[in-house]
Amino acid sequence: MASPEASNPLRPYYKPPSIGIQQDTNISRSGISAGLGPKNGSAASYASSARDMFSEIDYSDYLYNDSPSSLDSIQETLNDWFYKYTSTLMGQPFDLAKTILQVRSQAREDGKGSTQGGGRREQIPQHRGAYDDYPSDDSEDEITYFTPPAPTSHSFSSRSIRRNSDKYSSPEISKSPELPGHQLVLKRPDALMEVISQEWAKEGAWGVWKGTNSTFVYILLAKTVENWSRSLIAALVNIPDPGVISSLGGAADTIDTSYPWVSLGVAVSAAVVTGLLLSPLDLVRTKLMLTPVSNPRRSLTQNIRILPSYLCPISLILPTILHSLITPTISHSTPLILRSNLNIDPVLTPSTYSVARLFSRTIELFIKLPLETVLRRGQMAVLATAPYRHEVGDFQTMVKIGPYKGVVGTMWSIAREEGASQEPVSKIPKRGNPVERRGQGIEGLWRGWRVGMWGLVGVWSANALGPSGNGGGEF
Repeated sequence: MASPEASNPLRPYYKPPSIGIQQDTNISRSGISAGLGPKNGSAASYASSARDMFSEIDYSDYLYNDSPSSLDSIQETLNDWFYKYTSTLMGQPFDLAKTILQVRSQAREDGKGSTQGGGRREQIPQHRGAYDDYPSDDSEDEITYFTPPAPTSHSFSSRSIRRNSDKYSSPEISKSPELPGHQLVLKRPDALMEVISQEWAKEGAWGVWKGTNSTFVYILLAKTVENWSRSLIAALVNIPDPGVISSLGGAADTIDTSYPWVSLGVAVSAAVVTGLLLSPLDLVRTKLMLTPVSNPRRSLTQNIRILPSYLCPISLILPTILHSLITPTISHSTPLILRSNLNIDPVLTPSTYSVARLFSRTIELFIKLPLETVLRRGQMAVLATAPYRHEVGDFQTMVKIGPYKGVVGTMWSIAREEGASQEPVSKIPKRGNPVERRGQGIEGLWRGWRVGMWGLVGVWSANALGPSGNGGGEF
């Protein structure tokens, strides 16, 4: 029979525990010197052997300690902030150009109007008669019959000649008013790169990246306030918070909760509350983006301090609510529709799920842009009022601001009343000239949609080609 300490040939990997009386003279002598009897000595040896057995086992593979330390948490937060600030810095020029095009007025001024062709110009008559240069019967300059004859061969004055020549000159040159020095002179109503280049030429790098810090602060506060609001509303209605489930390693989709449609309502409500609470900060952000850098009080804290109220203005409540609920409604309801009704799952069909999410983001972009245009114009209308205006003189902006007439009224004014646009090519007669129609058309409500599509396609392509591209839910 093999000794207890010898390994079993059938189980060479098994090592029996050494429980029992140790044949160690040191332990025996210590027990005798301590005055312990045989029974007490056996118990002490057994306990010591048990402690040795459990101390030799490594439990690191069974106990997971995923909670980071304080330094790790601070470093992760700083890295997240750095990533968000870099993203904001890269996208701020395009966001600035889009905002300028959204709030810019396309109305005509003294016969001059901005159309999609780059401006309206009256046609100069091509056929002129042989006697068109002579004064007509209805001319304002009367011929003097009782004065000495003029030394020239013609009997009409040079003033008449200048007036007749000015009659055929372009009104865009003779009647166009001089724009202030701080405003941009834009030839096309939808040229983002033209806005960026003129901002760079007029104000330099400070003009292109205006409002970057305020945008970064708004993004951080929006995420924090939305998470806090969602947790509070979820606790009030007694449902689990989807944000907590996501932080514990679950999915962020509302379909993974016990009450998906109630969770959808909680997420939408939290986004609306966040938009209303941060409306003053968004107001200051829009002001910093659309005013010249030469204006005093360009600091974010100074502009927040001089606000007459830290509540959302009454005229901006409805556009702020409509603008805030679009993104959470579409982003949280898309997984419900895809996974419940269409059986498109991010694990089983990742490619189809990713394309479907891209399509939903595109729908979200084209629904949100008209509401964003209305909100930006409403914010500039509020900033031009007396309680919010602290500048001496006129309220200086980079472009002339279009009117704000409510949500529906502003959309109708942009599409049918403000400015002019050309009829589509299909509606132009074969041997006729291009016909202009009043208003910017439906295209005026979607200024800057190309920038949004570039961003969506870029993020989608990066996720599809990257190592985590098979996870369709991450887009």
